[in-house]
Amino acid sequence: MAKFHPTEQLVLSNGIPVILQHSDTAAAATYWWVRAGSADERPSEEGFAHFLEHMLFKDAAAKETGVASSGQLARAIESLGGDINAYTSFDQTVYHVTCASHHWEKVIEEFGAMAKPQRFLKSDFEREREVILEELRKNEDSPGRQLFQSLFTATFKKHPYGRPVIGFVKTLKDATVGTLEAFYRRQYVSGKMGLILVGPLDDANGERKKSIMKSLERHFGSRAIPKKEGVFAPRVVESALRSQADFRTVHFDVKTPTLSISFRVPELNHADIPAIDLLSGILGMGELSRLYQKLFYEMGIVSDTSGGLYVPKDPGMIYFMAEADSVEKLPEIYKPLFAELVRIQNEGPTPEELARVLANAESERLYATQTADGTAGRLGFLKYIMGDLEFDRRYIEDLKEVDSERIRQVAREYLHYGRMAAVVMLPKDQAKAEHKFDIQAMREEAQKQLPVPVKEKAVTVKKKKNASDLPIEYFTLPSGIRVAFNERSHSHVFSIHASVLGGLRLELAQPFESKEKDWGVSHMMSLTWTKGTSRRSAREISSIVEGAAAGLDGFSGRNSVGLALTGLNRDWTKLSDLFSEVLIDPAFPDSEVAHSKRVALDSLRSLEDHTSQLCSKLFLETLFENHPYGRITLGSMESVEAMSSAKLKAFHRAWIRPERLSLAISGAIRRPVLELWLKQLDERLTELKAKSEPWSELAEISEESDLVAPRWVERALGREQTHILVGGLGTRVHGDDRYDLRLLQNILGGQSGRLFIELREKKSLAYTVAPTSFEGVERGYVGTYIACSPSKKQEALEGIAKVLETLAAKGPTSAEMDRAREFFLGRRAMDLQSDSAIASSFGLEQLYGIQHLGESELAQRIRKISGKDIQRICKKYLIEPHRVTSVVG
Repeated sequence: MAKFHPTEQLVLSNGIPVILQHSDTAAAATYWWVRAGSADERPSEEGFAHFLEHMLFKDAAAKETGVASSGQLARAIESLGGDINAYTSFDQTVYHVTCASHHWEKVIEEFGAMAKPQRFLKSDFEREREVILEELRKNEDSPGRQLFQSLFTATFKKHPYGRPVIGFVKTLKDATVGTLEAFYRRQYVSGKMGLILVGPLDDANGERKKSIMKSLERHFGSRAIPKKEGVFAPRVVESALRSQADFRTVHFDVKTPTLSISFRVPELNHADIPAIDLLSGILGMGELSRLYQKLFYEMGIVSDTSGGLYVPKDPGMIYFMAEADSVEKLPEIYKPLFAELVRIQNEGPTPEELARVLANAESERLYATQTADGTAGRLGFLKYIMGDLEFDRRYIEDLKEVDSERIRQVAREYLHYGRMAAVVMLPKDQAKAEHKFDIQAMREEAQKQLPVPVKEKAVTVKKKKNASDLPIEYFTLPSGIRVAFNERSHSHVFSIHASVLGGLRLELAQPFESKEKDWGVSHMMSLTWTKGTSRRSAREISSIVEGAAAGLDGFSGRNSVGLALTGLNRDWTKLSDLFSEVLIDPAFPDSEVAHSKRVALDSLRSLEDHTSQLCSKLFLETLFENHPYGRITLGSMESVEAMSSAKLKAFHRAWIRPERLSLAISGAIRRPVLELWLKQLDERLTELKAKSEPWSELAEISEESDLVAPRWVERALGREQTHILVGGLGTRVHGDDRYDLRLLQNILGGQSGRLFIELREKKSLAYTVAPTSFEGVERGYVGTYIACSPSKKQEALEGIAKVLETLAAKGPTSAEMDRAREFFLGRRAMDLQSDSAIASSFGLEQLYGIQHLGESELAQRIRKISGKDIQRICKKYLIEPHRVTSVVG
């Protein structure tokens, strides 16, 4: 992270405020904030704020010219390597673009076209409405979205937060160009807008800042947007207290049930919010949270728990969730869950619990400022929602004043039956009378355990208190460990990434017992790796990590397995020592293996609940008949059930050896400090190696054979959307044509890519359509994914084929090539902003033996790729070979 300077606040001629934040980064972010969201919609306008977000990406002059939008805006920005997007929430709609900083002025010029007052062409309107309806259908197939929406609806019965941001089918179908434009004219006025810019603004003579402000004035100033006050209509004020809590069951196409509860809390600037924030963390954040410790570790009756505080602008909620493996276990879950809520009301938290959640709250801003995007987003929230750029500083001060007694008081006041709502998501096949979950019994248990409603307090407001190439060093330690080090002197954060070849590929190609029995061992290793050493228990490790607001996790995939740590510089010594201990000496205790099994088994049971995941699974199984890439990384129900501590230790001993280890470190760690830690790590691994069996060479794995005929796999589930994946064998991480294939993906993908324009913009076939690929140690895969209504399946398949065949026959235009090249290079600058991203990228490059290309070398390599190369690659991978088609829905 670069060093950030104080913010500067300026104003355009029409009163639109501009926040400027200088940052010595290779990426720059521009955010256009509009204080109009779904909560500002009138009856019959539900979904209009989100609809407008889609429409503003259309060509601004489409209405005047009568020519349908062609994705000109996205194409122009992606041609400069920029990444443009937007989001709509309850209280705001935000349009944002991130780019490599050397293109910032040009990107702002293109981005400013969005601000031009628009009138919408009917054909664009109709097509985009169909796209949004596809998005809505997609949401209806997502169990997570449906559960959260049901909880919001139960929690906010009258307030607009209870409505889905995307709207309803009826209001969307009833919408007209005229009604949408009326909402647009009412909400998109200067008095509701703001701009945030984060990037390298300061130069020797201040010319860059002047140039950027002139551009902003031209596109967002009074000549483009007349000065007009924003009218903020009053919203429904809903009492947080009810005589009867709202308890609901929702039946969905899932294998396992989930219980969710919420309690109404005040608005963000309320005096109680700091204590409620800490309360939510103590109960629901991380493995040391009370609910996780009680329900997952002590009782073993859930596969996961979570919780949090959600307060957008108006009063919000504190919520908790628990996942079970059967409906029968739900009563075993909610009774102790309610008991934990009562316990904290009676006992309050321990000093250790308070310190843990406070450390996480303090570190949140430091992590956010790792990227220009994170900084811009936070500044926008502080300025345009809270109205105070100093809110974070003051809020941290307020958090530090909270003690155990204050936590106990707010727990008593807010965690009671009168503020409560609950939603239980049940499998559809449990809807039969003999299997019905007794929601009334849960209601009675809550009413019995939790305090009765009290008179609501009057609302009080607490008074306010007065890029260029990365300098990567490569070296090898005496034991054989390969190290990549990037010193970033201004960062507050550091990251360590350790990896070895392993994962799905080697666990199946070089098993200890058999393929079937060892399947999924890498995933189990990653889940259990940090759950204890010979010296420390899982709880002790979590206490150190969470107490330092850090993250320490195992990871695994198709080709590798490893350990990653991100923390604050102030905690380098204790965290780096802990990292060494966990890396070298994991205990894989039987009790923790049992916990990890529950998590893995729950993931396997629920896999078919997610249509897109099932579509990908069937695609891979059908494409790869012999290579390990044809299997999912989770393993099977049988292999996971049989996993043991002994097996995990055996794989760890075989894989975690110095000659196989790739280590990458990024952050403000001085070289002498790093060398001391590396010396100690090297000595310990050398000792471990001397005690281990000789290293066996890695197995040779044959490539998957080319398909000799097309293959088709289909699964009918009766869902709202059909998910389709069409593709075949791809390239390798060392493949000579991997960059050509990535450019092809950029030409096809993105908001100005051919798939998006032809299938979404012109035909409204889908909300989601995109190319997909994976580069393996051996050949991976490449394909095209689309999710559409079942009635559009054949048209979608034909549409994909036509797009690919046309590209292979005629090649890309020069404009498409320019866009793809700049997008690739710009994306690289944006992706390598944080220390964790840098460590991961360089660590895996080093592991796989991929030659690192500096910025100038990479740019030269990319610019050498021609349109004819793209034609050739398209034919080679997407047209000439036989392909697999996976259809699920």
